[in-house]
Amino acid sequence: MRHVLLVLCLLSVSLVAVAQSRVVVEVRTPAGEVADGRVTLEPEGGGKSFSCTTRRGQCTLEGVPGGRYIAKLEPNQGEAPAPRRVMIPPSGEVTVHVPTR
Repeated sequence: MRHVLLVLCLLSVSLVAVAQSRVVVEVRTPAGEVADGRVTLEPEGGGKSFSCTTRRGQCTLEGVPGGRYIAKLEPNQGEAPAPRRVMIPPSGEVTVHVPTR
């Protein structure tokens, strides 16, 4: 019984340690119109990047660890805007707004 409790405690600690966020990315022009392109979140300290391609101005990234990221947009049309810093919470859902030029 003691071993079962120990295993359950270790599993619950492991699940908490790997909590991750769902990131909804929205791309808009300065006039508020939807725009499409490829959005990449790169961790500021290095590590795995996360990318998605918008459709009708929106895409979703699952399993993004919390932290500070650089959001880069490669628009389908026009010039790419300057990268911007974003903060992703350790868990839950967050919407990241990425403007075009």
